[in-house]
Amino acid sequence: MRSWMEKTLQRDGTVPDCDKEKWKVTLNWYLGYCTKEKLGDPTIKDNAKIFWKQAVLPRKPEPWQEKQWADAMRWFFERMAPKDGAGGAMRKLIRRRGLRFTTEQSYMSWLRRFQAYVYPGDALEATEADVVEFLSYLADTEQVSAASQGQCLNAMVFFFRHVREFKEINFRGAVRAPKRTKLPVVLSETELKRLLELLSEEFRTFARLQYGAGLRVSELIRLRVADLDFDRGQIYIRDAKGGKDRSTILPASLERLLKEQVEKIRGVHKKDEQDGFDGASLPPGLIRKLSGRNRDFHWQYVFPARKLAKDPRTGKTMRHHALENSYQVAITRAAKAAGIEKRVTTHALRHSFATHMLEGGADIRTVQELLGHNSVETTQIYTHVMKRPHGLISPLDRL
Repeated sequence: MRSWMEKTLQRDGTVPDCDKEKWKVTLNWYLGYCTKEKLGDPTIKDNAKIFWKQAVLPRKPEPWQEKQWADAMRWFFERMAPKDGAGGAMRKLIRRRGLRFTTEQSYMSWLRRFQAYVYPGDALEATEADVVEFLSYLADTEQVSAASQGQCLNAMVFFFRHVREFKEINFRGAVRAPKRTKLPVVLSETELKRLLELLSEEFRTFARLQYGAGLRVSELIRLRVADLDFDRGQIYIRDAKGGKDRSTILPASLERLLKEQVEKIRGVHKKDEQDGFDGASLPPGLIRKLSGRNRDFHWQYVFPARKLAKDPRTGKTMRHHALENSYQVAITRAAKAAGIEKRVTTHALRHSFATHMLEGGADIRTVQELLGHNSVETTQIYTHVMKRPHGLISPLDRL
């Protein structure tokens, strides 16, 4: 929503030029807070009240600052929010169809960028030709990846099919973003040891488990107590990418730590029950099916959030999972402290798991199943970054 807000603010002749940059900073702060705290739709006034109470007032602003921030928020709700008919309708239909919250975030983000592109026009009046131009703009000017352009296309198809109620959709003719083959970033065992040693204690178990089981970060933070099978040495991944379930390795070296974590969660859960919480967050379909069973201990997250929070969809007070942003920042800082000259993200741990499994002699089909890849061709990318793949050495080394 940032780009649409900034473009609208810049072209609004009723706002003094001297205030536009200051208001933009304030509103970006508000939009970022809504995203970070997962409040949901920023055009809902209740979210603005939460922002004001929890983010603005604790700073104890000077009277002139408070007025400046209040003026920016007032402009947003008087000039921007009433124009967001497309956003409100899109979000409502996404939730009615029970799509994931991450899908909602992705689709809404692409809609906001489309709104900014067609401004001062309205997305509810945009044509299929506007979408074709937008997709081409993303490929030519923004130079987004093929995967990102595909996400945008999915969002636009949903918008035109379900919000605009088009029976037939024709987005042909758009310039396609080129597909690029990128080699994954893989850490050596020495680099991994340094990284784990320097990682803050709070996130060390996160990283060890992600590397030891080859999990995506979204799968890691959504693990529930019931997904840990200590007797069989397995971890069950539910409703992963593509809506699939699978199982992977539960590292024996982490068994004691994970059992201690489960007991720690048990104490948190008992306190939550005393405080009258509404349970752990669940996908919409499961909430209807289980009808209150999400208060049961086995549904609680292995890595829960530090505090209870209001669910942006239902408004209920729930215990969500930990946020991945803090974990990602911790990984980046530890990699820098360890002197690792690579672009290290949380996903590098999953890449390292796959590569080291293959180097250790694991069958590629087995690694494919552990990672949850649809095709073995996806898993084959790791053969390109193996240490001496297939036992080959450079001819120079034989001279």
